[in-house]
Amino acid sequence: MSLQLWSQKRHAGHSRWSKIRHSKGASDIKKGLLFSAISKNIITCVRDGGADAKTNLRLAALLKQARLADMPKENIERAIKRATSKEYSGAEQVVYEGQGPHGTALIVECLTDNKNRTVKALRNTLSRFGGSLAPVGYMFEKKGRICFAQDGTSHSFDTMIEHAIDAGAEDISELEDAKVEVICKFSELQAITKVLTDSHGYTVECMEGAYIPNTSADISESNIAEVQAMLETIEELEDVITVHCNL
Repeated sequence: MSLQLWSQKRHAGHSRWSKIRHSKGASDIKKGLLFSAISKNIITCVRDGGADAKTNLRLAALLKQARLADMPKENIERAIKRATSKEYSGAEQVVYEGQGPHGTALIVECLTDNKNRTVKALRNTLSRFGGSLAPVGYMFEKKGRICFAQDGTSHSFDTMIEHAIDAGAEDISELEDAKVEVICKFSELQAITKVLTDSHGYTVECMEGAYIPNTSADISESNIAEVQAMLETIEELEDVITVHCNL
């Protein structure tokens, strides 16, 4: 996995969101870890909104993400079944906050059936890198994040931007392969996704909550490797789904 600098065109203000991004994309981590993360997200998504991708738009986006990552069909089906199994009947979604080295702040989303185990593993990992569990939520805003492609619409990028703004996007980024990233109010995530898919025919490849930092940590080149190692170690913990960092 690596820290990734996204040089994107911003089209709807809030330029503070132009930053180094820490991504769990397939090009950044081993496929096994990626599949595990997608599986956990599918489990939480099905638990929250049901197993019908026609009505659960986030599940539809996750299934698209799984296919793009070449995740085996049996892995996907297993994750959906596990969402309603006894194995996860007592599992909870929990969020932890912490400080890392060199001014980094973290929000870590987990799915666990044993919070004591989870918090101990996270605390020990942060301690190894000179960090600790600490209240840092005030340094982030919870937003909605949507990534979509023009698919078969043949729309220009400008048209895609216009449709996203009309739907309620607060911030827009141009990604590679003619894709667009939208940041919106978390409360409007479902509604905006529905407009982009139903009204304009776009393919949504990512639909999720995202903790956006109000300010970004200024990490020197000499310290990047240590921060990267910490993020990778946390993401490999058994119960971790997603790590958000102020990079």
